[in-house]
Amino acid sequence: MGVVVALGVAACGGSDGDEETEATVTDTAAVTEAEESSRATDAPDTAPDTSAPPATESVETAPSTEAVTAESPSTSEATSDAVDVGRVVVLGEESVLADLLALDVPVVASSATVPDAGFQGIEDDTEGIEIFDYLNTSLEELATLQPDQVIVWQYIVDQVGREQLDGLGAEVLVIPDGTTSRERVELFGEHFGREAEAEGLIADLDAAYAVGSEQVPEDCAASVVAIYPGPSPAVFARPVWAVPLAVDTLGCELVPSGDEIETDGNGRAYLSLEQLEVIAGPELILLQNDTVTGDTEAVEEIEQNPIWGQLPAVASGDVTVIDRLGYPGLVGETRVVDELVAIFNG
Repeated sequence: MGVVVALGVAACGGSDGDEETEATVTDTAAVTEAEESSRATDAPDTAPDTSAPPATESVETAPSTEAVTAESPSTSEATSDAVDVGRVVVLGEESVLADLLALDVPVVASSATVPDAGFQGIEDDTEGIEIFDYLNTSLEELATLQPDQVIVWQYIVDQVGREQLDGLGAEVLVIPDGTTSRERVELFGEHFGREAEAEGLIADLDAAYAVGSEQVPEDCAASVVAIYPGPSPAVFARPVWAVPLAVDTLGCELVPSGDEIETDGNGRAYLSLEQLEVIAGPELILLQNDTVTGDTEAVEEIEQNPIWGQLPAVASGDVTVIDRLGYPGLVGETRVVDELVAIFNG
């Protein structure tokens, strides 16, 4: 068996609303369920564009999107009858790992967005979880982990080949591309016998949005931007990644909107330096991460651009930097809601 795959694309996501995801980030571009997870509503948190059958069958049925009522138990009250999950290996970065750990699913190994930096944005204990970079990991190496279950995004299955993954001798649970963090948690809850825990996490997210929506100004609006190495600016005009998704769900406007500019599957539009004026929101939220090589330098360089200095939020000093890898999974999306409420009320 050879190398898993040298993907030239970023991770898809769900996120994430992840953050939810969550995207896979390389030294030259950061993308996560993705995400945030990948991760995404249109695609997994690749970036760019996120059940217990026999051992080598995957569960690919679309997860339920039925709304969770206010009576759903909180995570502290959940009492699901968890099933024996065996050794779980994740091919999906922090957006997927965060959701599994929040459901108390033990994971023995997981890919990470920036492997050398360790798992990012996860508040649960990750000590003892082996980190690997699936872009540079062979199937033989994965086999040495002796997985009983492999949790993997569909886009990775498409790149690697289903037969190769089945050759690991583990049960393969495939996360459909475009799965949101909410749908992903529902899928994992059903698969691992943790339905009550899943309902509790979703109820916590719904509660955060309900409270936050009452606290933000009625006319709130923001431009959500990432400055990738280059510098290569990208504006998030559709609610796919966790932060723009949360901005939109809180009832605030994304500037520009996806109706005004063409976006990729992650709701993102790359801009030339001459197009910076479309970043016209009264608040500017920068999604950056200093563990990604060249990220900090890219921001410093673009700040020297005269158009940048004339942007409304830059001129007024209403610029906030948020760690774009810091809010993976549904629990990350829940946490970022509070961050955004503070920004819009700042």
